[in-house]
Amino acid sequence: MAAFPYCVNWVDARVHNYPPVTPPFFCYSVLSMTAKSRKKGGPGRPSVEEVLGRLDAEVGLLHDHLGGLPRAIEADQILREIWIDDVHNSTAIEGNTMTRAQVENVVERRTVNAELTEALEVEGYAEAADWVYRNAPDFEGVPSTVVAEIHQRVVQLSWHVDPPLTRDEPGAWRKTNVRVGRVDVTVPPAIPADLGDWSHSTKYLGGAHPIVHAAEHHAWLERIHPFVDGNGRVGRLVLNFMLIQQGYPPAVILKEARNNYLRALRTADAGNPNPLAEVIARSVSGALARFLIPKLAGEAKLVPLAALAADGPYSAAYLRQLALKRRLRVVREGQLYLSSRAWLNEYIEHRDPRGGSLGNRTRLSAVT
Repeated sequence: MAAFPYCVNWVDARVHNYPPVTPPFFCYSVLSMTAKSRKKGGPGRPSVEEVLGRLDAEVGLLHDHLGGLPRAIEADQILREIWIDDVHNSTAIEGNTMTRAQVENVVERRTVNAELTEALEVEGYAEAADWVYRNAPDFEGVPSTVVAEIHQRVVQLSWHVDPPLTRDEPGAWRKTNVRVGRVDVTVPPAIPADLGDWSHSTKYLGGAHPIVHAAEHHAWLERIHPFVDGNGRVGRLVLNFMLIQQGYPPAVILKEARNNYLRALRTADAGNPNPLAEVIARSVSGALARFLIPKLAGEAKLVPLAALAADGPYSAAYLRQLALKRRLRVVREGQLYLSSRAWLNEYIEHRDPRGGSLGNRTRLSAVT
C-alpha cells in the first residue's frame, strides 16, 4: 500500500480514501468587497477575501467533523472559556481594569477582588453574554426587543449602584442627545424608527458574506447609539448574536486590538465595512484556534495548524514550515493545511532535530 502523501487536496483525499476532509462549509458571495479590498494589504498579508475564506474553511471543519458549536455554557466547558474571554476583553475595551483572573473569579466563583462598579459591569456583561449564546439560534434576525433585553442585562447591576445622570432605565432608548466623536448619531425621537429599519435589515444577507453583513450592522447600530451608556458592550453582544445565528462562534475582540477595532469602525462609518469584517473574522478565527478546535478534536482528527499550535510546543508558522518542507504530514483543504496530534507526535518522535526520540519535547495527548 502506498504511503500517505504529505500534502493532498480534499478531492484527492476522497478519491484515494484518505482520512475525510471537506470543502468550506460556507459559500457566500463577497460582491460587496471593493477591488482594493481583494488586494493583499502588504507583503505576505492576505486579502480580506482570503481571511474570510480561511475562516469559513475552519468553521466548516467545526460543523462537519467536530460536532458544531456547543450551545449551553453551563454544560460545556469549551464554550465557557470563550465566554470568560469575551467578558474580560469586551469590558476591558470600555476601560474596565479587571484582570482575566479577577473576571473568572467574579463570574464563576462569585468572589470579588476589585472595585464594586467594575465587578458589577463584568457580572452584568457575563449574564447578557450567557443569554446571547443560549438564545440567538431561536430568533430570525435581531428584533429591537432583543437589543433592549441585552442592554438591560448588561447595565442593570452597575446602574443600581451607579445610575447615569440622565436617570435612564436599563433597556430604555435614550431621551437625550449625545456626541460620539465626529459621528452623527440618531436623535432620540428617531431611535425607534431607525432601530426598526436596522432590525428588518438584519434578517437578509442580500448576497453579502455573513461576516461583512454583521460588520455593516455592528457599525450601523453604533451610529444609532440607542442608549445613554453601554452601547459598545451591547453592540459587540449583538454582533455575536448575529454570528451565532449564522453558525459562527462568538468573536472575541481582544483588548490589545482595541485601536484597530475602533479605527475599523470609523472606516465602516465612512462606507467601507471590510476592515471591520477582517477584525471580526480574525477574532472568530482566534476563538476557534485557542479554544474550540483543540478541545473538540481527538488524537487523529485533522485540524488547522493554528489550532494544533494552540495546544502544542510549536507556533503555527513553524508548523507551516514543517509542512512546506514535507516533514510534517498535512492535508491541504482550500486555504488550510490540516494535521493531527497523532501526526505531530510522529514528527516529534522521529524527526524533530531538537528533541530526537521525544527528547525534551512533550508528547501531545488529546484534551477531553
